[in-house]
Amino acid sequence: MKLCVFPNDALKDYFKKGEIKYGYFNPGNFFDEIHVISLFDNEINEEKIKGIAGNAKLKIHCIGKINLKNYKSSEEGILQLIKEINPNIIRSYNALIQGWLATKIAKKLNIPIVISLHTNYEQQRKETKNKRNLFKYFKLVYASKKLEKPVLKNADAIICVYDFIVPYAKKMGAKNISIIYNKINLNKFSPNQLKKFNSLKPTILSVGRLIDQKDHSILIKSIKDLDVELIIIGDGPNYQKLLNLIKQLKINDKVKIIKRITNDELSKYYVSCDIYAQPMINLGGIPIPVLEAMASGLPIVMSKKEGKEIIDDAILFVENKPIEFQDAIKKIISDDNLKNKLIGKGLELIKEIDSNKMDEKEINLYKKLINI
Repeated sequence: MKLCVFPNDALKDYFKKGEIKYGYFNPGNFFDEIHVISLFDNEINEEKIKGIAGNAKLKIHCIGKINLKNYKSSEEGILQLIKEINPNIIRSYNALIQGWLATKIAKKLNIPIVISLHTNYEQQRKETKNKRNLFKYFKLVYASKKLEKPVLKNADAIICVYDFIVPYAKKMGAKNISIIYNKINLNKFSPNQLKKFNSLKPTILSVGRLIDQKDHSILIKSIKDLDVELIIIGDGPNYQKLLNLIKQLKINDKVKIIKRITNDELSKYYVSCDIYAQPMINLGGIPIPVLEAMASGLPIVMSKKEGKEIIDDAILFVENKPIEFQDAIKKIISDDNLKNKLIGKGLELIKEIDSNKMDEKEINLYKKLINI
């Protein structure tokens, strides 16, 4: 059994961020070979990330970036490559250029095509328009008509990793939609993990890219007057700005930013902390670190978001303001009943999206598409 994957980003970038997860492309070791079609100029050596394919053989085909000048020749080259590989399924992790190429080629070769949706592109357009970034907005509108619609309309199956994406997918003409949440390995992320450290003060943790949409400055400001410690794990364009804010507020002794931690090491940080906090601006869904923290037995404080998700009842939602996060953190620290209620509900609900259950749904979808 062979699978061809068109990833959203270069695998070397996932490796750099510590986001390589065992079997991510190969649920239940269903496939014997995983072929990655990477539309990026540089890629990582397969040996370094072979676990992402589980027990299957992993081969990365580095095609390079595609633009208006080379897309026709690139399409022909990828078509011939996939014809040689002769996969049972093709899967793209977006509905943009990767999804467009994957769908065109799949239809020409009569191979089932699965598209994963990890975001609501309509929401992105709305946000860009509100920011008056007109060039990017019209670029996204163009992508909607020329890429997203034909991809989602012609795909054999659509996987949405959040409930809030489904209405967008339906609006674009998608059929055969499944909701398969991002996988959380409950053996790896659990309250029983060994701790990385012990702290004398309540410790707040936040994990994720340091970008405007996950404005960690809100969190930094929120703990200024609290007798707590804050650990932020992540890197991104706002790194230096956040360091400057920490210095400006004179709370260097309270806040630590760690750029990168491997996924294996990350589980130890969750169980070492007391509260997980997730600021978000104009984003829907539930970030993976929130799910990992929940599985690790942490109470969650998170910005209010669009749409209802399966684990929402286990989260304390607040307005995206420093004072709101501050009040929520104080409330959890001082109220054991609230803290235990959030933890208990989280551990109960996270079982619904255990990696084994999500793998089973994914495998059943593949089996239907190839009639086995």
